[in-house]
Parts: sequence; C-alpha cells; structure tokens
Amino acid sequence: MTLYAVEGKERGLQRLCVQADKLPPSQHLAAVRLALEGHCEVSPLTTPWSLQRHMESWRVDGLLLSRWSMSAARHERSQALADSGGNDWLLLRMLQRGRQALCIDDRHHVTATTDTLLLTDWSLPWACNSSDCDLITVGIPRSRLPASKLLNRKIPALSWERSSAEGGQLATMVELLWQQLPNLDTASAHGVALGFVGFLDGLLGNHPLLLRAQYANTSRLAAMKSLLNERLRDPELGVGTLCEHFDCSRATVYRLFERDGGVAAFILQQRLQYCLRELTSGPWPSAASLEGLARRWHIGGASRLERLFAAHFGLLPQTVVAARRAVEADSGGSTSLQFQHADRVNRAISEGSGSNSGESGRNHPPPAVSAR
Repeated sequence: MTLYAVEGKERGLQRLCVQADKLPPSQHLAAVRLALEGHCEVSPLTTPWSLQRHMESWRVDGLLLSRWSMSAARHERSQALADSGGNDWLLLRMLQRGRQALCIDDRHHVTATTDTLLLTDWSLPWACNSSDCDLITVGIPRSRLPASKLLNRKIPALSWERSSAEGGQLATMVELLWQQLPNLDTASAHGVALGFVGFLDGLLGNHPLLLRAQYANTSRLAAMKSLLNERLRDPELGVGTLCEHFDCSRATVYRLFERDGGVAAFILQQRLQYCLRELTSGPWPSAASLEGLARRWHIGGASRLERLFAAHFGLLPQTVVAARRAVEADSGGSTSLQFQHADRVNRAISEGSGSNSGESGRNHPPPAVSAR
C-alpha cells in the first residue's frame, strides 16, 4: 500500500492505492474492513470473496474520489457509527458494473445501477447490498454545495438517469475527472474541483424533487414509516394499520406511499433487509432456520424467501450463509504488514482533507477508499 502526495501550498492532491495483486485473496476482505474501520461494517455476500482490481483513492482540493471493484458485499453504517462523526459529507456514486440496493435511515429504499448516478447524505445510517460491482465514488463536503440544504432525513438521496442531459453531463465530468487525476498539479486540481462542484450544485438547485420539497410536508409519511418499522413482526400489518392509527383514508395512504411502490412493497423491502441483517450478523443460520427466518418475518417459507432474495438482492440466502462461514473459517489467518500501514495512510488522507476544509477532528470525511 503506497501513498503518493503531490505537495503544494495546501497539499491539494494525494493518492492512496491498495494493490490487490500484492495481497493473497484470502486477505482482501480484511484489507477492505481495515480501510473502512470506523465508517461502515462489511459482510461478504458470496464466496470466494475478493477485490477485482486495485482500490484507489484521491484527495483533490477537499474532494475524495475512489474507485472500487469487488465481489458482492453488504456495507452498513449503523446509527452508532453515524453518531460518531464525519457527517458533513455527501457521496456521489457512479456504477460501471453491477447493482446496489440501499436502505437509508431504515425507511428510504433506493437503487443504484449502471444507468443512474446517485447522491446520498452520509450523515444518516444506511445499509448497502451490492452485487459484484465496479464503481467510482466522489465524497463532497456539504459546505461546498449550498443547494444541498434540502438533502436531509426527509430526502436523503437524489438520482439522475445517465440517459438524461443532466445525468449524461455529470457522468462525463466524473469520468474525465478520474482520467485526469494522474496529470493534475495542485493549481489545476483546484480549478477542476471548483468546476465540478459548481456544476453539481447547479444540478441540485434545479432538481425537481428538491424544488417540490420546499413546499411539501412529508412529516406524516415519516411517522407512518416509523410505525411500520416498529410493527414489522405483526402479520396483519398493512394499509389498514395506518388508516386506523393516523385516522386517515386509504386514498391518503396510497398517495403518500406512491413513490415507495405502495405500503406492501415498503413492508416487504424492510422485512428483507432485516432477514439479510440476521444472516450476516445474527445467530448462526442453518438450512432449517431459513424456514423459520421467513416465517418470523412473515415472508412465507424458505422457497419464497429465496425468490425474493434473488429478485431484490441478486443472490440466494444460502450464498450469504456460505460467505459468512468462509470468513469465519479464515478469521484465524495472519494479516499482512500492508494492513498495519493502511490505517495510518487512511488517516493521512482524512487529516489532509480536514485541514483543507477547516473541519474539526470529529467531522472527519468518509474513508479515503470508500465502498459506499
């Protein structure tokens, strides 16, 4: 693992590269977990699990650009991690290959594909279930995007279709910025970063969802989702539950949940998230317990759970279980000397970004090499 710094007045350009071909595949997961320690937890969703190219990250005038290519995994930033700091950031992701299903703040479901660019609020807890993927991410300090003030708990994510004029231009700018990184000096990095941030801020200021949010009251929808989350174990949970509790008509509930695909779709997505969480971090599952897991979360039986997992996450529950067992079997292995340097290198980039923006130590940026 090496850190290359182009020194300038403000140390405007730094590079971090984790060389996957220099590590045994059995240690790839440990390297990723070390790089993301304190930011999010990583659980493999397939076996064998590996990095499929070098992990590379650049700090460019306060922005953090990263490139990842890896096997299917679940990345989770818990409430405790979100409360620990580093929340004044937004993350733009652009997939070159694969698919990611995110659940933000335990209520907002969004999907990132190769056809979209997705901007998310780093300050909220989230879980990201990713297929084998190749992606570029850009971390941007919220202070650099004045129009982001409406991106918050009510609207934690925005997306652009790459086929649209705005999305196509944004994708082109991300790709060009990544290609230019090796040739930038400190002065040119500053200009390029300013141009990119200015364009993105303009897109935010004119995004129809944010414009509507200035006049929409979504507090009732948030309260309804909170109630559904509290009662996910209730087999009778549905539209009637909300109508009775909030004293409203079914038409009102249908309208509020239209963007979520309906109440039943939201409940199912939430239950699938909790099933996956149990498989990756709960008591050890077995073939027999998959049936019990499905019934406990009112999904039916194991066969229906398999179909829904394949449709929603692109994998089977048994694959997740096998990946977890493989990691447990390898957990006693030794770690490379490279890993011992990873934390120091990651902190070097984080501290460099913090000094450039004037942030306190508590508001550290997303990890220099971010899998989100």
